[in-house]
Amino acid sequence: MAFKKSLNGAFIVSGVAASTVGRIRGGVRWNAPALLWNSLLRKVVLWTAGGSLFLSLIMSLAELFSILWRFLAHNAPFLRILAWIGLGAPKHIAESLPVAFLFAIVFILSDWHANRELEAVFSAGISLQRLLLPVVAFSLFLCVFELVLTEYMSIPFLRARDTLQASSLQDSTTKNSIPGLIVEKGKYIYTFRYYDMKNQRLYNPSIIERNAQGDLVRRISAQNAHWDHGIWRFMDASIYTNEGALWKFVKTAEFTDPQLNESPSSFERPTMDVRLLSIQELSAQIQFLNSSGLPSTDAEVERQRRFSFSLTPLIVIGLAGAFIGRFKKSIFLLSMLSSLSSATFYYVAQMVASLAAKSRILSPTLAIWSVMCCFALISVVSYLSART
Repeated sequence: MAFKKSLNGAFIVSGVAASTVGRIRGGVRWNAPALLWNSLLRKVVLWTAGGSLFLSLIMSLAELFSILWRFLAHNAPFLRILAWIGLGAPKHIAESLPVAFLFAIVFILSDWHANRELEAVFSAGISLQRLLLPVVAFSLFLCVFELVLTEYMSIPFLRARDTLQASSLQDSTTKNSIPGLIVEKGKYIYTFRYYDMKNQRLYNPSIIERNAQGDLVRRISAQNAHWDHGIWRFMDASIYTNEGALWKFVKTAEFTDPQLNESPSSFERPTMDVRLLSIQELSAQIQFLNSSGLPSTDAEVERQRRFSFSLTPLIVIGLAGAFIGRFKKSIFLLSMLSSLSSATFYYVAQMVASLAAKSRILSPTLAIWSVMCCFALISVVSYLSART
């Protein structure tokens, strides 16, 4: 079999039109289109990497333009602005990777179809499903890479960017603490104005104690409270105690109670943005909120969404295969438009599912994974029924 290389780098064979390598396995001859697989996979990897960098750059610039006026208003140094952009790059790369992967597959195979090289591949008895096998294997790698990139680069970088933004724009650091805390299933309710994480000190704290029936038993307020050997010490405290029909008022320079021993770490949880938490931290956050009687829907939605989004590269294979070879005219335009429409529909469905879960119409698990399973079924059917 004689190989020829076309102008765009794809391999075709004179007469039979395919690149195959014959191997003997168990006495049976097995033809593997190794050269064709190598050419396709190399192009997919390059186009995916380039497309992801390009899309992430656009997302970074769009995000910068939305906040640039605040940096300029606070005379933020140029290097700090560049650092802010760089710290957000891993997040944008992780978000744009599935879209870039989809466009890479559609663009390369549409190019082959326009040059009739895809027809040559099909004429050699190589189906589209077999042709895309190395791309399927690469998508499995992207699924793992997506999750690892988010957990070990995107989230730590976002936290550093959040701190950099707070210092540059002089934002309040109280967004990294909880302004209120319910513990022991509502027996104690902590509220405060500000929590100093470095010195483990609460400012203007107020603690409400309730009995099993939910009635108010005691209220403690103070100028500040600091953590000392496993308990909170309240300075310049005012204590109101319910004694039947009367309330007793006591004011003291220092007050302690062994029952008021909630760990300082409880006040340090960054609940304002669940996107800054890793999966392990999200699980701990959900457990903490449930035990405190607080809603944990946002954290649960984010955890389920993060797992499901990491599987998006697998969905992309079927969505891309559904449009290959379907069009006879304007192949590039119609193929890219169709793939863009399918990707948009998928992301919109994910957003609607998240809103349904946050509105408590559906459970987070059901809402997120129903969309994933629906598109996975569409992807599998499209992949198996793709034109060959």
